Amino acid sequence: MGRERVLTDFAKVINSDRYQYTESDIFLMEHMEEKEAIFDMYFRKTEDGGFAVVSGVQEVIELIEILNETSEEEKREYFSKIIEEKHLLEYLVKMKFTGNLYAMRDGEIVYPNEPIISIKAPLIQAKILETPILNLMNMQLAIATKASRITRAAHPIPVSSFGSRRAHGFDSAVSGTKASIIGGCLSHSNLVTEYKYGVPSVGTMAHSFIQAFGVGAAAEKKAFDTFIKYRRERKANSLILLIDTYNTLGIGLKNAIQSFKDNGIDDTYDGNYGIRIDSGDLAYLSKKCRKELDSAGLKKAKIFLTNSLNESLIKSLKEQGACVDIFGVGDAIAVSKSNPCFGGVYKIVEIDYKPVIKLSEDVIKISNPGFKEVYRIYDRDGFAYADLITLVNGDSDKERLLKGEDLIIRDEKYEFKSSLLKKGEYTYKKLTCEFVKDGMVMEESIQLMDVLKSREYYLNSLSKISDERKRLENPHQYKIDLSKELIELKYNLIKEIKSQIN
Repeated sequence: MGRERVLTDFAKVINSDRYQYTESDIFLMEHMEEKEAIFDMYFRKTEDGGFAVVSGVQEVIELIEILNETSEEEKREYFSKIIEEKHLLEYLVKMKFTGNLYAMRDGEIVYPNEPIISIKAPLIQAKILETPILNLMNMQLAIATKASRITRAAHPIPVSSFGSRRAHGFDSAVSGTKASIIGGCLSHSNLVTEYKYGVPSVGTMAHSFIQAFGVGAAAEKKAFDTFIKYRRERKANSLILLIDTYNTLGIGLKNAIQSFKDNGIDDTYDGNYGIRIDSGDLAYLSKKCRKELDSAGLKKAKIFLTNSLNESLIKSLKEQGACVDIFGVGDAIAVSKSNPCFGGVYKIVEIDYKPVIKLSEDVIKISNPGFKEVYRIYDRDGFAYADLITLVNGDSDKERLLKGEDLIIRDEKYEFKSSLLKKGEYTYKKLTCEFVKDGMVMEESIQLMDVLKSREYYLNSLSKISDERKRLENPHQYKIDLSKELIELKYNLIKEIKSQIN
């Protein structure tokens, strides 16, 4: 069983598209396998034209660890079933990742065309990681970003992520729930996420629990009494009673109030208690329930609203004055329902220290060449003002930034759109971190293991984004600028290619 588990883990590393191995076979025959390549993972746009939230870097690092820790015997058992070319098989069996991984940390706020992950490694090593990296990052970026939108719509009311049953498979349910926490959700319901990441799970009850006691008001009352009897001392599982199985106001609410009173649960109870509404007009029902709970002396009773909620419905409920203490959101987060395909890409930007570029008739698909890193610049009030993408080596704008000197940042498309940042009037933070060096995981990666700290990091970063730039509809455009040298490199390569077109 242990051997099968190892092979299952290794299969995640090689969860690739065939063309990556077809190309690797050619690279090997052409003796190109040791050419140093740099690939960037980034995205071109978001659902609302604003930012995304990084999640998944931890799992990418774990992929590299699995690749390096899997024995040659175990690799041969896997590869021999799918690789026909003997020379490629022998290369892959012996292959370990010996390169570097640079990335923004989980919880970072990121904008289009910024390298989230950069892999610097021998060509085949970097190439075969393409699909595994995109498979992990696209799903988690989509969910963390959707969670960010929903929790921003709900603020200051907390959101609980309840979508495991709607997720696209087991792994998606677990890592997707983790991503939702990083994206701002206060709590979640998934047990394996709690086991793997140490974030406690919470839960209320299902309609089937109530129906298990029979049909009608008396059965529901017995279900509520029984639930309270066995859960009242377990404060991690709040006494939240689901009241819409039969009739929300006529039966459910009355039974809930009576059960609380019969079992001595009131505002002196040292724990959370209250009701959940999962159907009907949530704004109307929540107001009615709040009034009745208060009249019964249960002023601290919580009202939990669920039922296919998303950011638009949550915004509407708040505008209607719904009485709610927490929102429970399922599929809208679990599968990023309105934008399920995030669209991250993995593009080569340098080979053997020579920058390369991809051109396209679609301007949005033109890549930024070279080995790059990202800096966030803050104004005098501490708000994020712009992101500057620089070359790692030989970049004068980067040097001026690091020295805190006067700095001009410019829009690459419009020369007249530039900003002068004066010495002493700005601060900066480097967003790109080195997590793997020469195949070895660095100590910096430890920060990725604590999901709650990644959530805290995201919330702190969010507080430094101005309100107009984090609004959900038509957010004010944020500056994402290229350094002077990077712009020159990019357009010189474009000119060189254009000159070859007949």
